[in-house]
Amino acid sequence: MNLKYTLNERPKFNHLLMYGLQWLVISAPNVLTCAMLGKIQFFDDPAMQTLYLQKLYFVVGLVMIVQALFGHKLPLVIGPAAVLIVGILSAQSAGFDVIYTSIAICGVVLFLISISGLLGKIQKIFTPRIIITILCLIAMTLAPVFMDLIFKTGSMVFNFFFALITVTLAFALNHVLRGIWKSTTLVILVALGSVVYYLFNPVPELADVNGSFKMSDFFIRPEFNMGVILSFLICFFALLINELGSIQSIYGLVNADHAEKRMNRGCALTGLGNTLAGMFGVIGPVDYSLSPGIVATSGCASRYPIVVCGIGLLICSFSTSLVSVLTLLPDVLIGVMLLYIVILQLGAAFNMMTETKAIQTFEHALIVAIPMGIGLFVSLIPSELSNSLPPLVRPILTNGFVMGVLFVVFFEHLVFFQRRK
Repeated sequence: MNLKYTLNERPKFNHLLMYGLQWLVISAPNVLTCAMLGKIQFFDDPAMQTLYLQKLYFVVGLVMIVQALFGHKLPLVIGPAAVLIVGILSAQSAGFDVIYTSIAICGVVLFLISISGLLGKIQKIFTPRIIITILCLIAMTLAPVFMDLIFKTGSMVFNFFFALITVTLAFALNHVLRGIWKSTTLVILVALGSVVYYLFNPVPELADVNGSFKMSDFFIRPEFNMGVILSFLICFFALLINELGSIQSIYGLVNADHAEKRMNRGCALTGLGNTLAGMFGVIGPVDYSLSPGIVATSGCASRYPIVVCGIGLLICSFSTSLVSVLTLLPDVLIGVMLLYIVILQLGAAFNMMTETKAIQTFEHALIVAIPMGIGLFVSLIPSELSNSLPPLVRPILTNGFVMGVLFVVFFEHLVFFQRRK
C-alpha cells in the first residue's frame, strides 16, 4: 500500500490538523452510544448526565493520546467498550459505586496480565468459535436495551417506523458512501435522525447544567462486591480479545515492528485506562477495529493525528454547553444507534464464521448455539428467581452474557474437546 505518511512520520501542520479532525469526526459519535448510561443512572438529573459524558470524553481522549505516544503507538481510534455496557446494565441493582469499583479492579487485573507475559496463554483459550459466540452474545444481550430506548417515550407507532427507516437508511448510506465518508455514517445518523425526529415531536428545553459539583461527583467511593467483580472479569476477557484483535488488524497494515511488545503495552494501557474510567465512574475504553479502513482510505498511517484527535476529545470534555446539547438526543435515536452497532456485531460474527471456517460440523454449530440458548434463557429468568439467589453468585448467574461465555469455554475446551480427542 502506498502511504502518504508512515507510522512514525509527522505530517505537515495543516495535514496533521486535517487528519486529526478526520479521526475526531469518526471517534466523537462513538461516545454518544453510551449517552443512555448517563440517562439510566441519572435519569432525573441533566447536570449529572452531562458530567458523565464530559468525564467519558476526557478518559477516552487521554487514553487515546497516551496509547499513540507511549502504548502500542499505532493509529487506532478508541471508544467505549460495548461489552461493558452489558456488564453495567446487568449489575444495576448492585449500585453505582459497586459497578465502577469492579471496572477499576478489573482494569488493574488486565494491566497485570499484560505485563506478566500471560497474554499469549490467555489468547489460546479464545478460539474462533468462542470469539464468534462472544460477538453474538454481546448483540443478543443488548437487544432489551435498545428495545427499551426505542419504545420508552413518545408514540410507539411513530418510534417503530422511525427506527426501521433510520437503521435501513444507515446501512444504505454505509453501502453507498466511499472513502472517508463511509466512516461518518454514525455522524450522519445522529445529525439527520435528530432533525427528522424533532420535526414531528416537541423539542425539549435545554436544562441548566451549570450548577456546582462536589468532588464526590467526579470520583466514586470504592464499594466491593465479589460477585460483581467476577462478573466483570468475564466481560474483561472479552474486552481483551477485542483489544488484541484491533492491534493485530492494524500493525501489519502499517508495517509496524515488535508486534508482541506493542500488544503488551497496548493492553496494559487499556487496563490502566479502564481503572481510570472506573475511578471516574464511567464506562471503560477499548481500541476499535474500524481503524484499518480509515488508514487505507486516507493513506495516512501516522500515529500523530491520533494525538490531535485525543486533544480534540479533551477540549470537548471541558465544553459543558456542547456536551449538554448532546443530552437532548432522543432516546429512540440512541436506541437506533445501538441497534446499528448490534447488527454490525452480528455481521462481524457471521463474517468470521466464513473466513475462519470455524463452523464445519453440527458439533461446531452446537458449541455456538448452546451458549446462545443458555444466555437467552438466563436473560429472561423472572425477577423473583433472580432476587432469591445468593448475593455472591447473583451477578454471575443472572448475567446472560457472562453465563454464555462460561458455557462456550466449557463446551469448546472440555466437552467437545474430549470428543475430538
